[in-house]
Amino acid sequence: MTEFCLIVNPIAGRGAAKRALAQASALLAEKGHSFSVMVSEYAGHSTELAKQAVREGHAVIVALGGDGTVREVAIGLLGSDVVMGILPCGTGNDFARPLQIPKEIEKSVDILLHGEDRRIDAGYANDEFFINVAGFGFDVDVLDATEFFKTKPLLSASAYMLGLLRSLTRLQLRDTKIIVDGVEMQKRVLLIAAGNGTHFGGGMQITPQALPHDGLLDLCIVHDVTRRTVLRVLPKLMKGTHIKETKFVTYLKARECTAISSPIARTETDGEVVGLTPVTFRVEANALTIRMPG
Repeated sequence: MTEFCLIVNPIAGRGAAKRALAQASALLAEKGHSFSVMVSEYAGHSTELAKQAVREGHAVIVALGGDGTVREVAIGLLGSDVVMGILPCGTGNDFARPLQIPKEIEKSVDILLHGEDRRIDAGYANDEFFINVAGFGFDVDVLDATEFFKTKPLLSASAYMLGLLRSLTRLQLRDTKIIVDGVEMQKRVLLIAAGNGTHFGGGMQITPQALPHDGLLDLCIVHDVTRRTVLRVLPKLMKGTHIKETKFVTYLKARECTAISSPIARTETDGEVVGLTPVTFRVEANALTIRMPG
């Protein structure tokens, strides 16, 4: 079997993945390393390919794409001891950030060749796996609005910003019972995010103190806000300083959190809308082996 199996999503990063594959292949060949390539063709295919690569006995299975590809490959490796590598070349690349894996392919290939293998945690929202961040509320509202604008040819380039603005005009808070490791609280919630990683939405530090290998999830609960408050707090998400707004943001670490909202809300895992509240976020420690900087 080859030393590396590269699983590539060819549409990731609007063509960036194809360029990254060519560059990574050239670098691996130049340095004398054997590798094979599997191409994902549809949603969920990377999971199937990762499971196939495990059966075939490849030493390191590499996700070459964005956060969606990383998530799919990780699902395929659950329950195995096979090492996962990441060559980030998607739009957001949020999970690569806490792992300190850079977007520059030459540098990320160097980590692939000389990095350290470390066990990291996995998260679950009910039965849905997530490797980075899961949640509900405002973030899902923005995802919905963004998808709407992506379908408009003249607006697609600004889809996320337009989705954000649209969601602000329709701000919705939900009465939510929250149980964190057995301790109950009641909040009027704008959003709850459970982070195994630190970033979401292409660079916002929603759970800036999260560590993917500490056996805990970081919870960010934004609550009891007005539209004016949101406009003040949102820019702070880029630097992670929103957690200092303790009147409106509750931030803590936990092994498990259950949220029961009224009205019911849709939930997302790693940017994919997958379910409904009530939802229990929980962590599975030491679930995967990732190659990262030493």
